[in-house]
Amino acid sequence: MRYDSFYDLRQLSDELIFIKWYKTANVNTRPENEYIEDLRKRVITAPRPLYFLSDLRQGRIVDVGVLNRLGSLTRHPNYGGGSAFSEDVISSMFVGVFSKFADAEKGSSVFYKTIDQALAYLEALNPGVSSTVDWETFIASFDSPK
Repeated sequence: MRYDSFYDLRQLSDELIFIKWYKTANVNTRPENEYIEDLRKRVITAPRPLYFLSDLRQGRIVDVGVLNRLGSLTRHPNYGGGSAFSEDVISSMFVGVFSKFADAEKGSSVFYKTIDQALAYLEALNPGVSSTVDWETFIASFDSPK
């Protein structure tokens, strides 16, 4: 199965990774394991802390075990922080579950309704982390039909 139909993960700079979920996985389609392993490898091998921005407007992780594994990544010294955005209430609930498993300093208050709010949070953690990206053009490329 091709998991790129579920999510896209792009490293935008040495420190910033953008994640877009296109749909929510179900019991028969388990892209989360590949996703977690990819993130784990990136965090472990990174020369400096990484920051993550997740677009959950169309899909999300809903498996509590996977959210637990994702939360454990926040305890690694190379996990700088992350934020997610969506107006979807279900996404908000599952980010809340993730926050329960995450490092308290790196996993609380990470869900926002807009990308601007999510980026402001990341900028507060690491000023300039998102400054090299033309966000309007970048997000428009994801919002156009695949």
